[in-house]
Amino acid sequence: MVARAIVVLLLLACVTISGGAWAISERELLNNPEQIHDLLADEKIAFEEVPNPHWRADACVACHLEKAVEDDKMPPLRTTDYNGLCGNCHDPSLVAEYIHAVDIEPPDEFLDRMPEDFLAALDRGGGVLTCIACHDLPVHCDESSFEQAEINPLFFRGGPYSSRTDLCFNCHDPEDYERYNPHDQITDEGELDTEQCFFCHNVTPNRSAAKSIEDVTFNVVEDLKKLCTGCHPYSPHPGGSWFGATGNKIGGGPDHLKVPPEKIRRRLEIMEAESGTVMPREPGTGSIFCATCHNPHERGVQFIRKADIGADGYKRLRRGKFEICLACHEM
Repeated sequence: MVARAIVVLLLLACVTISGGAWAISERELLNNPEQIHDLLADEKIAFEEVPNPHWRADACVACHLEKAVEDDKMPPLRTTDYNGLCGNCHDPSLVAEYIHAVDIEPPDEFLDRMPEDFLAALDRGGGVLTCIACHDLPVHCDESSFEQAEINPLFFRGGPYSSRTDLCFNCHDPEDYERYNPHDQITDEGELDTEQCFFCHNVTPNRSAAKSIEDVTFNVVEDLKKLCTGCHPYSPHPGGSWFGATGNKIGGGPDHLKVPPEKIRRRLEIMEAESGTVMPREPGTGSIFCATCHNPHERGVQFIRKADIGADGYKRLRRGKFEICLACHEM
């Protein structure tokens, strides 16, 4: 209690009243991280004022004691309770919203798959999963590693990874998490897997009778791109935006998923006829949608040859990689 009172007094000594609001320096918050949640609860600081100690050479005190014991490479941590240490800034009451549970002991099949550095982190955490199992804290402390901040901003152990799931597969068996692929529509025996049709269609299309998109029905009444954007969430398209390593939105391009201007529509119809390809538009609206340029079917599903073009090809494009744009646009 005495120690806590001293800390509070130190904080109060650095608090000033300015226009009726509390003003607490970033340095004091870094020096006393265990007080952050109380200050937030008392509305003496806003969440945006909580400093980020990661990838900084001047914020070690947020996690480490100021003085190192003899022969230690770096100062000892404030506590060996790694989850509690991270919880000074990351609200532990929201742990259910984080991507992985903590304080659990991995089963043997996971232990057999884990790399040595993951096993060592598990051992430091007392044999249960803690934050350091996946986050390699020393990486963001070492100035010589700061260049990794752009490519591994969350300092994932063993990173950087091209996909976050690659981190997960250090423990989890990827075969247990294979993504459902609605484009896998032909069985090993060469027959149509009619169950797959219901991902997009409400009735299995009659492949012998269907001559165009007007002859089939879908699970959505309008805005057919919704059939695709659940798995392919890039918008606008093509050249959709995405979040880069720094958390900033990058990329982007014109939105093609709309009703084309009359000039574009006429050229598209001419190019369809000349090239012998099918580039369907949304029934009713005439809008370009994902399947206008990409063939969602597996090769052999469509009986009409020109409707089968692009199936299983590069990005399932109905025309070549460089020709697809020329279907609508002149050079």
